Amino acid sequence: MSIHKKIFRNMLNNRGNIISSINELSKSPNVFIDATFQIGDYFSISPIIEAVKLKWGNVNITVLCTSTNVDVISTDMRVDYILLPNKNKWYTYAKELNLFKNKVDLLIEPASLDRAHRCIIGFILKPKLTIGLDQSVKCIQKPLTTIGDKGLFQPMVYSNMMAAYGFYNVSGSFQVHENKDNLIRIERILKEKNINNYIVFNPFASSKKRCLSISKSKEIIDELKINGLNCVFIMPDYIRNKEKWVNELGNDYHMLNVSSIQDSICIIKKSDGVISVDTAIVHISTSYNKPTVGLYSVAELDTKNWKPQSEKNHIALMNDSASDIVDLKVFK
Repeated sequence: MSIHKKIFRNMLNNRGNIISSINELSKSPNVFIDATFQIGDYFSISPIIEAVKLKWGNVNITVLCTSTNVDVISTDMRVDYILLPNKNKWYTYAKELNLFKNKVDLLIEPASLDRAHRCIIGFILKPKLTIGLDQSVKCIQKPLTTIGDKGLFQPMVYSNMMAAYGFYNVSGSFQVHENKDNLIRIERILKEKNINNYIVFNPFASSKKRCLSISKSKEIIDELKINGLNCVFIMPDYIRNKEKWVNELGNDYHMLNVSSIQDSICIIKKSDGVISVDTAIVHISTSYNKPTVGLYSVAELDTKNWKPQSEKNHIALMNDSASDIVDLKVFK
């Protein structure tokens, strides 16, 4: 981080809290949650929402999101939401948020305030109280007790965070809220194609280094067939070389095109299990307690807080043999 960016962000975060405890808030507070991050991150903050709802029956919860994760937030009936511009246009946030300036009782910051698109939010809103994980900045109120976070599943970290600020204990688990219309449509497609008892396979992630190659994907699909497992290969709309994938993978699978994360959610909900690289697909599978194989690079293997947590799960390296990846103890 350049010295100029650091000074700018420190300036935005250099604000105090009007009150020091959640118990000083009204019985029906206006709570904002900053969720300007990835899809999987939103699934992980469900304990934050649950703790807030448990504390105040008449609470108003507003989630701040971007186009990246609005598809999963818009179906969460527990919250209202405000769609902000792309994080690279953080300087336009004031136009969207000035209406709420000095009207927010509690702002919750689940992520680090080391980026302009996050730290600008509290600077604009001027909430009475701000809480969060990032204890390095002035605007985050210090919790009553230490937040336990070492080696824990990420939703449990957020459960611990809320307890440290005086909220009631809640379970630390992912929650996914599917779109009912999407679910009906996916069920119809599966029935029309006579697809059932299937394993979802996803080789795609947001960064290239976390994606599988076509050849490695073919090995996994072949291994599923050898073991009598029906494979559904999900193909996102954003993949440009779809024809190359289709031509090189062969015909030993069902391909389903997905136009949004909601399509993937519904396909996973109806499945018998999931094999996926490190992306939100793993977290969706965990939320439904589906048998899950998560694929990671060597560098990511020690990141325990985002691994699959289903009752049946297996963690493998992306370059492991297909027979090691298709773990029959998980799927049979």
